[in-house]
Amino acid sequence: MSKIIELINKNKNHIIDIKSIKDNSNYIKSIVNKLNKEKIIIISWIKNIWKTQIIWEMIKKTKIESKFFYFNHNLDNENIIKNDIDLKNMINIEVNFNKNIKYIFLQNISKIENIKDLIIYLYKSDFKVILIWNDIKIPNIEEIEIKNNVNDDIEKDIIYWNLWKTYYLNNTNFKKEYINLIKDNILLNQIFCLKSVKNINLYNLIITKLAFLEKDISLREFHRDIEKVNNISLVTMMDYIDFSIQEKIIKRIEFFDFKTNNIKVNKSRYYFCDNWFRNCLINFSLSRQLLLENIVFVLLNYNNYDIYTWINWVFEINFYAKKDKQEIIVHISKQKDINNIKKEIRKLQKIRWDIKKYLIIEKETKYNLKETTFGEVEMVTIEELIKKFRTSF
Repeated sequence: MSKIIELINKNKNHIIDIKSIKDNSNYIKSIVNKLNKEKIIIISWIKNIWKTQIIWEMIKKTKIESKFFYFNHNLDNENIIKNDIDLKNMINIEVNFNKNIKYIFLQNISKIENIKDLIIYLYKSDFKVILIWNDIKIPNIEEIEIKNNVNDDIEKDIIYWNLWKTYYLNNTNFKKEYINLIKDNILLNQIFCLKSVKNINLYNLIITKLAFLEKDISLREFHRDIEKVNNISLVTMMDYIDFSIQEKIIKRIEFFDFKTNNIKVNKSRYYFCDNWFRNCLINFSLSRQLLLENIVFVLLNYNNYDIYTWINWVFEINFYAKKDKQEIIVHISKQKDINNIKKEIRKLQKIRWDIKKYLIIEKETKYNLKETTFGEVEMVTIEELIKKFRTSF
C-alpha cells in the first residue's frame, strides 16, 4: 500500500512541476470541448512535445486541481503496476481518499497487461478520461494530435526546430547534443522498447534513408534500396515504417491524380513531423531545400490540411492540400533566374484555375521582382506564407 501511495504522489508531483512557455489555448479549448461531449479522448503526438504540459495547463485553467488522477507508466520504475487490476486498485485508493476525483489522465500505459479491460471499465464509469499515447487506436474514440507550429525565427526552425529547451542553449554543439539526446530517448522508449524492435541497426538505417528521401517511392522500390545495404524482409521493413508513423515521427503522403480525381497509393512520399528529428538523423547536414520542403509540410499539417503530392506531366508539385472546401497548391521553387521562375508560374497557371497557388521563392529573388501576383499564382517567401496561415487560414 505504501508503495502505491508513493507512486501516486510521484505522478502528481511530476505533472504539477511541469512548466509551459507556449500558448496552448487552442488545444486546451479543443480538449475541453471534446471532453464535454465524450467520456474518453486520446491525445497523441511525438514524445517530449508538449502533451503533458498542455494537460497540466488545462487542469489549472479549468480549476480541477483537486479533481484529477494522473498516472504515467514511465514513472513506475519499480514496476508496481503490472496489469489492469493493479492500476484499477491504484485509482480506487486515490478515489477513496479524494471523493472529488472526476478526471483520469493515463499516459504511456499500452504495455500494461489487459489495459483494454481497464479502459472498458473506465468507459462505463462516471469518470472523464484522457489517454496520452500514440500506440493504440480505439474505434469511435476522438483523437487530438498535439502538433508543433512554425515560429517566426524560420532559420532556427528549419535546422533545429523549436524544442523549447534549445532556446536556453546558445552553444551550437550543446544544442545539437541535446537534440540528439531527445531523438535517442524517443527511439529507445517509443520504438525499440515499446515496439520490441529486434534489429536496432536496421531500424536506424530505414529511418535515416527516409530522412534523405526526396522523391515519391513505392515500398518495393524502397525495399530494394535497403537490401543493397542490409538483408531485410519487406514485411519487417513495412513494420518499421509503420512504427514510425504510429509514433508520429513521420507521415506518409499519397499521390493525387487530378485527371481521375483519385488518390493513387502505388507510390508515397515521407515527411518528418518535426524538422529537428529529420535533420539530426544525418548530423544536421540535410540540404536547405529538403528542410524547407519539410517545414512547409509541418505548416500544412499543423493547420489540419489533407496533404498530397502531385506531378503534372514532368512538373513535380510539392504539395496539393485541402481542408473542408478549401484547396491550395504550394510549390517551392529551386530557381534563382527570373525567366525560369516565370516558366514555373506558367506551369502553375495551367493547373485548375480555381485553386490558389503559392510559389515559394527566396527573399533575395523576390527583391528583384516588380510583380509577385499572376492571377491565382502568388510568389511568397516562406516567412510570408507563415504569416498568411496565421491571419487567413
